[in-house]
Amino acid sequence: MMLPAAHRWPLFAALASALILGGAYFFQYVLHYAPCALCYDQRHIHQAVIGAGLLTGLVMHFAPGTRRFGWLACLLVGAIFVYSAGFAFWHAGIEYGWWEGPSTCTNTGDTSVSMNDLNALLNGGGDPIVLCDEAAWTLFGISMAGYNALMSAALAALSGLIAWRRA
Repeated sequence: MMLPAAHRWPLFAALASALILGGAYFFQYVLHYAPCALCYDQRHIHQAVIGAGLLTGLVMHFAPGTRRFGWLACLLVGAIFVYSAGFAFWHAGIEYGWWEGPSTCTNTGDTSVSMNDLNALLNGGGDPIVLCDEAAWTLFGISMAGYNALMSAALAALSGLIAWRRA
């Protein structure tokens, strides 16, 4: 199996996270699926991959002497992907009812809303309330958080494989 060189993988990882984020933005702005608070948190993790991947990838590109540390860069983006997979799996579990989510974004918690917030919602203003324990979209029974968990796990495994093969 052909694998990219370890010093190039962080740039590919950044591209993969950018594509995942692009998909999330497509669902939000084109298809009008409002994200929940945990969805936003998952986006921040992919932004971290983009930052780490671009930083390490560009350093290794412009300073060839640093390429011998490519395996460390692969481990770094791989660790972020592991966190992304775990967080997304946790979020998917909340959507599927496997465990309870944070009270701030599920329908099981105590929600205190001001009268101004209620009036704004009743008058058609304000942001919609998006619950984290309800999947906005599924394909073959898998939610967006579930697909994020699968993609992040695959990218984490690939990062680890490239680091191991190049170390």
